[in-house]
Amino acid sequence: MPETETLISMPVSLEGYAPPGSLQDKCSKCGQPVWVSPSSWLIMHDNPGMKILCTTCALVQMKEDKQFEIGAITPAQAEEILEYLVTR
Repeated sequence: MPETETLISMPVSLEGYAPPGSLQDKCSKCGQPVWVSPSSWLIMHDNPGMKILCTTCALVQMKEDKQFEIGAITPAQAEEILEYLVTR
C-alpha cells in the first residue's frame, strides 16, 4: 500500500511570501500553523488524507526516512512562485 502523499508548507511564523489567497492550516506532525496556497488546496482536495508537514518537520522526516521523496511542483504552484519572483 503506497504511503500517504505529503504537502510541505512554510510555517506562518517565518517571514516570507505566501501567495494571495493562501490559507492557514496545521502541520500534521507538530501542529504549528502553515501557509497553504490556492493551488495546494486544490491538490489536497483531489487527494483526501494528504498530510501537511511544515518545512522543519519535513527536513527531519527526510533525514530519518531515506525513502522519503519530494515530488515535482505542479504548473500552478510554479506559476505562484513565478508571480512572486516577478513582483520582487
